[in-house]
Amino acid sequence: MEEIFHEFGTAIIAIVTAVLILGVLFGISVSGKTGILQIAGVSVEKEETDYASYHDFDSVVTWHNRTKPVAAYTASYGRFFALSSTSFLSRYYAKDMEGTIYPMDKVILAKLFTNTMFGKVLDIRKADGTSVMSAYSVTDGSIRFPSTGVYVVYFQIRDRENLTSVWKIPIAVDERRS
Repeated sequence: MEEIFHEFGTAIIAIVTAVLILGVLFGISVSGKTGILQIAGVSVEKEETDYASYHDFDSVVTWHNRTKPVAAYTASYGRFFALSSTSFLSRYYAKDMEGTIYPMDKVILAKLFTNTMFGKVLDIRKADGTSVMSAYSVTDGSIRFPSTGVYVVYFQIRDRENLTSVWKIPIAVDERRS
């Protein structure tokens, strides 16, 4: 027997240790929970939270689905004519996500709405892609189109929620007939 213990002692100690560990892990019973893994698992159970059930979730969805600011042309001002100086920005408006309309000349030139709406003219191009920004006056917002044709105005608009959008608005420039 002494020889068996001497020869297989480490294996017997490993087996006895494994049986004791398994007994501790699965044999202990506390509060109706059997085994140390179930007892410890009570405090680490993951709870799934349904964030859609919160009362303010609808406002979060509304916030993320809000519309970007809009730049548009006011059609009641009429047409543009080549080789005549025209008040350009007064023919456009910007609209925020709540539907409030701001005259573009007041937004870009006068900067009256710096806390609520900001805008700028990025470029004015002919249909072939040639820029005619030199025909646009930054100081008074007027323009003198060099020739007839279709032009495209690029506006950048940013509202008080810091939503920014770029609008590409085509313009037809006619020849003035006498």
